[in-house]
Amino acid sequence: MAEAERILARLRDVQAASITTDGDQIREVHIVAVSTRAPKQIVRDVETALKAFLKRGIDHRMISVALQAPDEAAPVAAAAPVVAAPAVVAAPVPAPAPVTPPPPPAPAPAPAARAVAAAPVDSVRVRFVNANLFVSGLRTQAEVELSWQGTTRVGNATGASARDNAHRLLAAATLSAIAPFLGPDVTLAAHDVEFVRLGRQESVVVAVKLLAQRSEKTLVGACTVEQDLSQSVVYATLAAVNRVLGGLRVVEPVEYELRPTSS
Repeated sequence: MAEAERILARLRDVQAASITTDGDQIREVHIVAVSTRAPKQIVRDVETALKAFLKRGIDHRMISVALQAPDEAAPVAAAAPVVAAPAVVAAPVPAPAPVTPPPPPAPAPAPAARAVAAAPVDSVRVRFVNANLFVSGLRTQAEVELSWQGTTRVGNATGASARDNAHRLLAAATLSAIAPFLGPDVTLAAHDVEFVRLGRQESVVVAVKLLAQRSEKTLVGACTVEQDLSQSVVYATLAAVNRVLGGLRVVEPVEYELRPTSS
């Protein structure tokens, strides 16, 4: 399995690979990739490599891909050289009679009013930026990056590398990224993560416990499972808390925290 992990790490766009086994059976394959390709294409590369190396097939649902988009730097277009036009000597023209300019038109304030009215709507929603899973032996770390009110926050959660624990760690890391915006009287905790099938579509359901003002409330959010399983878990967690966040008292985000030096 160690040799198989090294082979997967040499695939196109793959940065790291980890295989979780139960005896001789492969249970989970975790991939971290930096690519603009769809995760489905990376999953197919992993399936082909494992079949060629281990001489066995693997269910694509056992493969989890944490995808990061590469930094895109648009090249700066070179300025076109300015060619001076040949000088033309014009014949003298008599000066025109003075004309009184018309008064300037009054500015229309309508566009500014529309922009101010639309700004608070977008600031209420929490936006997904990135999600990663890092497996190191028996420990797994989930890292989720979110954007809210113009500020980006990263949440982390660490736990055992159990088969179903990675999804609960992703939900906990999502709530950890939201925690700096909430006051000390409000606590959000990941309660449970379940996968259900509705017809032919698989969905993930996340239950979150909200503790505020000596009361406890259960919030539930759901999201259909697309190509990126980790992203679907984060979306389901945000769906559970996004509606109540607008009614909570939000703490002004702190960019820098000053602490006294130890004596």
